[in-house]
Amino acid sequence: MREHTMLRLARRTLLSLLLSASGVCALAPEAAWAQEIPVDRWLVTSAEHAAGDHPLPVAGRDRFPDRNLETAAGTWTLFRRDGEAPLDFSDVSEAGQATLAHAYLKSRADASVRLELAVEPCARLEAWVNAQYIADAGPAREVRLAAGWNTLLVVLDGEPGCARALSARLSPDTGPNVRTERDNRSGDGLTVQASRPPGVRPTWPEGVVTVSAPRITGLAWHPDDDDLQAAISYDLASWGREFRAGMDGAGAPGIQRPEVGFRNPLDLPRRGGGPPGVPGAPGEAGEAGEGDDETGPTDPDGQRARMVAFLLRRPEARTPAPREGSAELRLAGESFIAASGELEPGVPVSFEGVLPFRKLREAALRDDGMKAEFRWEGGDGEGEGRMSAAPVLRALYGVIDLALDAGTGGAWRGTLRVPDALAGFTLRGTEGSWTVGGSAAEDGLLCDPCERGRRLEVEFRGTGGADAEPPRARIAGPNAPELSEAGAPSAIELLRALEGDNRRYRALIGGPSPDPLPRTAPPVPSARARS
Repeated sequence: MREHTMLRLARRTLLSLLLSASGVCALAPEAAWAQEIPVDRWLVTSAEHAAGDHPLPVAGRDRFPDRNLETAAGTWTLFRRDGEAPLDFSDVSEAGQATLAHAYLKSRADASVRLELAVEPCARLEAWVNAQYIADAGPAREVRLAAGWNTLLVVLDGEPGCARALSARLSPDTGPNVRTERDNRSGDGLTVQASRPPGVRPTWPEGVVTVSAPRITGLAWHPDDDDLQAAISYDLASWGREFRAGMDGAGAPGIQRPEVGFRNPLDLPRRGGGPPGVPGAPGEAGEAGEGDDETGPTDPDGQRARMVAFLLRRPEARTPAPREGSAELRLAGESFIAASGELEPGVPVSFEGVLPFRKLREAALRDDGMKAEFRWEGGDGEGEGRMSAAPVLRALYGVIDLALDAGTGGAWRGTLRVPDALAGFTLRGTEGSWTVGGSAAEDGLLCDPCERGRRLEVEFRGTGGADAEPPRARIAGPNAPELSEAGAPSAIELLRALEGDNRRYRALIGGPSPDPLPRTAPPVPSARARS
């Protein structure tokens, strides 16, 4: 009877625990993890902060923020706006101090996600995921989450009067990371919570190397080439607990470290003693008064210990972040290699590559998408992901570098052949003096409409003389609509129609528009190598 009673109590306690946690979640764990999720609740405080330094102590309770908890960093205050990502912390930030914002993120498994953080131009942004610094945190960046509860810490600083506004969003990673980490079955989700969840032990992911989905950094048009060339950038990154020479897993500093005084639930003292080797057992020197204190917890059958152990679970041992690794990334038959022997946890190493625009478009349309093979210290794996269609179309409407030959007096000359991707469009050059086929091109008009395969004898002189910017061009219209992976028309549908003379494509986007799509500047990499 006692056993059945304890079992019901354990189930009721577990249900209560889950309900109380889900009541403050931005997204229930059962919800599909297939869309963008705003981080709409934070714990916020103010503190003195030196740029580049983690603002919280290496160990101790300050490492685990909780609501109304007074720490050396300040008192953590709840800031919550359900479903909203742009949040302004200015009213809760003390003048002259940096703003610290912290949230807990729960993942069902080790996984890579895209984290996008945006602030006002006058603000300085720094971010840490599981105590690992996220380089170039402003643009969307792939980060690694551990199975269980993770911590996201953001620091905002700036001149007086600068709004402490932050927009943080998470979305599924499309990069071709290790297959075992990718689990997109219906029901997988992400939970966002401000206060410390019951029994939470934030930790690091298992040691692994990942490669990001390629970013398109620009298009180039070479003389006599029948296709545009796309420049891409992709990152190799190392994740796992921090490794420091001379320290094992228990001694390594960081967020994985349990709070001072934590004991395994299976080792809870029991009245009347316990097995040898357990604190509180007869003959063992436990804490003061332990084992003989009749007012202490009682658990004659070990049921309470097993229940607590079931609710909290044991912390899992985590392998350190690899210090060297490599990945071979394949897109539509093209192969790109990334390798580094000097990896730091959470700090991406950027590599560059070039592939034809036709191949880039094909990679976004192919069912097999991207594939990769990984190698790192103590492990290897393979995975697959997808090249999104929307960035490919945005790149086409961005600035196109004309790789003409530089002559004397700041002039560039060459013969350009209109590729399939530009057929049917109006193309206009940047500010300067242009001639096409020996005739002056008014307002830099290179072709209207551009005929597929037509050869253009082009000469350009910039307005700045010998120091002028090199020649560039862009599509003057028609303009692409808002791009999405779903909807009507979707980015996939538009990209599929972008062939030949583009008649179907131009019909889908609904005619000319004077303003082409803005081009998003690529993030500045923390380190650079060329594959």
